[in-house]
Amino acid sequence: MMTKTLFKLSLLAIVFGITACKEESAVIGQAAPKIAAYDLQGNSVKLEDWQGTRLLTFWSETCGYCIMELKMFEKMADAHPNRVQLIAINVDGEKADTQAVVNKQKLTLPVVKDQLKITAERYHLVGTPTTYVIDAKGNITAKYEGKIPDADLEKLFKG
Repeated sequence: MMTKTLFKLSLLAIVFGITACKEESAVIGQAAPKIAAYDLQGNSVKLEDWQGTRLLTFWSETCGYCIMELKMFEKMADAHPNRVQLIAINVDGEKADTQAVVNKQKLTLPVVKDQLKITAERYHLVGTPTTYVIDAKGNITAKYEGKIPDADLEKLFKG
């Protein structure tokens, strides 16, 4: 009797664990997974903190092209305000001094840290830069590994 009850409880725990821990994964055309990141002051941030079309770009402090691209995104956003919300996710981990890089490079866009690389895993990050376009409804509409083609960037910011 005890073994049967134990078996049922174990089975329930497994079923609950599978359904409760549904893995989030970035897929074009589907809802964007949650981000597990913090701003540079240590506050938790959510993707929903930004409205409208969002450009979610993963970058590293050691990637020169990433820094150049972030500056280009800032220029495009300044020239075309309120078109796209920029979110720069640094993936260098908790020991990196991201604030120092932001200050040195004079970056003004929102920078957050993926300290435990949970967000990078959800978004299938292979390398940097990697950028996702998320529409106003929260769905992923595009993914770019490396440089975003100029025509796509123009369309995104200029409409």
